[in-house]
Amino acid sequence: MRRGVLAAILAVAVPVLLAGCVSIPSSGGVNAGSPALAEESLELDTIVAPPAKDATQQQIVEGFIDAAQSPRNNYQAAREYLTPAFADEWSANARATIDVPGERVFTELGETEIDVDATPAAQLSATGQYDISESSTPIELKYTLEQNDEGQWRISSAPPGLLIDETTFAQVFRGYPLYFFSPDYDYLVPDLRWFAGRDSAQTSIVRALLVGPSEWLAVGVRTAFPEGTRLDSGSVPVEGQVASVDLSGTTDDDVASVQRMELQLQASLDGVRNVKSVALSLNGVEQDVPELTPAPVKNPPVDPRPVVFDGTTFGYLATSGEGVEQIPDLSPQVEALVPTGAALGANGEVAAVRAADGVSVVRVGEDAEPLDPRDGLIVPAIDGTGAVWSVPAGLPGQLVVYPADRSLDSIQLSVPWTGSSIAALEISRDSTRLVALLGDGDTTHFVAASIERDAAGTPTALSPVVLGLDDVEGKPLDVTWLDARTVASLTAVPGGGTRVITQELGGFAVQRRGPEGGIAIDGGNSVQDLRVLTGAEVLEAPSGVGWQARASGIRLIASQQPD
Repeated sequence: MRRGVLAAILAVAVPVLLAGCVSIPSSGGVNAGSPALAEESLELDTIVAPPAKDATQQQIVEGFIDAAQSPRNNYQAAREYLTPAFADEWSANARATIDVPGERVFTELGETEIDVDATPAAQLSATGQYDISESSTPIELKYTLEQNDEGQWRISSAPPGLLIDETTFAQVFRGYPLYFFSPDYDYLVPDLRWFAGRDSAQTSIVRALLVGPSEWLAVGVRTAFPEGTRLDSGSVPVEGQVASVDLSGTTDDDVASVQRMELQLQASLDGVRNVKSVALSLNGVEQDVPELTPAPVKNPPVDPRPVVFDGTTFGYLATSGEGVEQIPDLSPQVEALVPTGAALGANGEVAAVRAADGVSVVRVGEDAEPLDPRDGLIVPAIDGTGAVWSVPAGLPGQLVVYPADRSLDSIQLSVPWTGSSIAALEISRDSTRLVALLGDGDTTHFVAASIERDAAGTPTALSPVVLGLDDVEGKPLDVTWLDARTVASLTAVPGGGTRVITQELGGFAVQRRGPEGGIAIDGGNSVQDLRVLTGAEVLEAPSGVGWQARASGIRLIASQQPD
């Protein structure tokens, strides 16, 4: 898949020669062979050529597209390729089309018009939301030119926004997670955005934060900023590592709301160079409120030990890989069901279990309670409230939630995805989102959706749209969360073998070969903490470019919710 190109470039950032443009690092040390280069994104200044004298119409269009790689001074270098009138009108930040390198086709339609056909890989919204293209059908972009008084060609009309290829996008743009709140304000939920221009990143982040969460995430989160809140000064200056944010359109009557605004800003600006703290002003009055306590959790961890069933014992696998520690007052009831799949709830106090007769819920100190007797069920999911999510593999639209409150009836939710089958779904550790792995013919579809809940925390709906993740040819097998921002999937690929895809929601995917015979995948608390269970009952973990056995005799591996 082409998405891997982007991830590889992000992993190793180096100065490159790009079609007449040179990117040179303006921050970060020069360390030959330093492993830090794989983790730090170098700040790049892109030096672009001005319009050449007597350049042809196509050369002007090509030069303009290349010059738009440099966001300095509001894309001043690119505006030199435009007529004065259109230079004032062109909106560089309207959106971006990210296309496949080397596949652009330029066609002259008369003397004053050039069409550019580009193969889309993704789109970027005005607020930095990155969406993988559903279709690779080329799109047509029209550029109109005219000659100035010196007889030089300049562009008088062009599509708003940028046309930028995948390679250059990874060099010029940087990802920043914006943060919103879970409905109960217990968690900070990330929403990854992409912005160019290190000097203006803090302004772009605050503006996007005020607009609100991405469409797919909106029903599952809250923001502290009321509708109509505006950035008063038009920018966010940084002095002495303090970002000054001056807002209007809201009040400071409620201390908790102001505390949440400050926390949301601080968390979202955390990744910006030279920003260590935030000074918030509302309607011209600088705010001085204590920190919010208790602070919402940003990335809730799970127990690093895998939860497994070895045919006899259900519980935590020992670090050595030898032996399983039972979960008090829960494991015996799970073991009695002879489980074929399971998910462990918060604090190890409840588990959703699939067995031969369907899906049941097991609570500490209680007998198993049957929930879903339908045939062909996938391994159930469980959220932080203890609600159990169940769906048949062959009926991906028949998703049913069984609330933790036993006085409530089960709820069938409308799903925003399509597909002929579903292999797996799992709830995020803040219980605001889910990921699902679907099958459609010979292709695996990987999607994310957010969860709408009522005041009691009971799920009531899923987001009407999904966030599309990386697709791959093959048979879908399993999916897992690795942390608050990253997920992974396991697919059996044509010709044998498996493929593991790790992906940051709203970002790029990284593919690697999975272990032979892999059937299930589980995550700990980081991208490095992956486990894959094989059909030979061997639990394997990544080791270098391969996989290493960590335990044997394992029948199943269960997902976890945090304590």
